[in-house]
Amino acid sequence: MKISNSLVGFSANKMSKMQAQYLNRELRKAKNVDIICHDMTDRDGANSALAMSQYLDSLGIHSRVILSQKNPQLLNLRTYDFNFVQASDKNEIDKVIPDVAFCVDFGSEKRVSPLILEHIKKAGKIMGLDHHSEVDIASDGYIQFDREIVDSENITSSALFYSDKSAKSATSVIYRYFEALGYKIDSNLAYDLFLGLADDMKKTGMIEYDGKKGVIIPKEELLKHKNVSEVFFNLRNKLSDEQVAKIAKSIDVMANLTPEQEEFAKSLNDKLQYSKNGKIAYVELSPDDEQWRKLGGDNNITSAILNNFRRKTLKNDKNLEVVMAFYEANGNYRFSAHAKKPVLYDFFKYIEKNAIKDFTKNAGGHPDRAGGSIGSLDNFECHKWVNNIISCDDFFQK
Repeated sequence: MKISNSLVGFSANKMSKMQAQYLNRELRKAKNVDIICHDMTDRDGANSALAMSQYLDSLGIHSRVILSQKNPQLLNLRTYDFNFVQASDKNEIDKVIPDVAFCVDFGSEKRVSPLILEHIKKAGKIMGLDHHSEVDIASDGYIQFDREIVDSENITSSALFYSDKSAKSATSVIYRYFEALGYKIDSNLAYDLFLGLADDMKKTGMIEYDGKKGVIIPKEELLKHKNVSEVFFNLRNKLSDEQVAKIAKSIDVMANLTPEQEEFAKSLNDKLQYSKNGKIAYVELSPDDEQWRKLGGDNNITSAILNNFRRKTLKNDKNLEVVMAFYEANGNYRFSAHAKKPVLYDFFKYIEKNAIKDFTKNAGGHPDRAGGSIGSLDNFECHKWVNNIISCDDFFQK
């Protein structure tokens, strides 16, 4: 049985008490829960996991958070006193087969390693809260809650999700879950949720932020969405100015770069290339790029630099449709893309049909911010892969 989401046109829509209580009853049956985010999770995913971990602890349910980051301190979370397991540590992960694998800010099974996917499917039940538009981790026989469900008591499934794909962050969905349950959101929990929300909203340009001034201001695009702006202000009003200033500084990565990071950010303009018709701009960092390696490869700082570069390049050139960055990430060669319109999934299908059979899509969970990867670090193979993708720029002339 599959029930598709019908919340299009809403943002961070209020979850009904019935839906929240049913999810909660299913969670309370568990003695242990593993909380999983996508690979190289951002602060929206990490803080969603942290919030759920704290909530489960309050119920007396043992939980672990599985993160791909080897150093979660780079996420600049409020606290690190949660049960953290590194995603590549198979021996540690296999010590517990969870009653529930709880996926947050997940999007798709393509966004996790085969090891973690295998672990998730061993769990007694798979559950999750999300805001992505791709199908979640269980591709068959799963239930996805939406407003059409009236009597959840009759629903039986080993995989159960609530996904509001028009919400602007996973933490917004977590907030609505807690709100529907009547769970108290104090200033510490509000900090975690607001940090995740702000981190995702900066990527979509829905907020203005200044780390030095310590301010976060909603833009018109955010304010026009009644429900998501309600979440924004409900959380903001629980925080002190000092807490907001700390969050602003945390998400304003570009204002706190080291000289080496600044040099890398400036070098991207020199490396910028264009497709034949000028619709795609891209930066190709070789798999063994020395500067990339010195900065620690794919991490939250370098990801923010690339994200900022893609957004600015796309904004400053009216002729462009897509900006891409190609780079090594966790033993694969990957690209991340920003598009002016939500067409990336259709573009990827075009690539698969015309240039790359079995094209792997596994980075990003939004049709205007997504990507893919190849399981190779051979310079020649990776460069050929890049050229094949860029050669499909005629998609944007259709």
